[in-house]
Amino acid sequence: MKKVNLNFSLTDLDGIEIPNSNAGKIIANTLIQQSKGDALKFWGWALKLNQKEELELDDSDYSTLKDFVKSHEGLPILTKAQCLKSFE
Repeated sequence: MKKVNLNFSLTDLDGIEIPNSNAGKIIANTLIQQSKGDALKFWGWALKLNQKEELELDDSDYSTLKDFVKSHEGLPILTKAQCLKSFE
């Protein structure tokens, strides 16, 4: 099992925290706005992320979430990059 912790605030290019920018909440909202994918799994992840909880995922789910963040066209690079660092 791998752990993913997205409970952090995003920062701008100067390293200054962006107010009200919890990465987990951003990804949670992105997950629940999808019309494709495993609805129950995405919903469960979104609920946990919205509550600022860490996710514990098997290798397959870890890859699914990482690929979701990496390939989502609605997320800006600023958000993607900082979230993807959590997967390292």
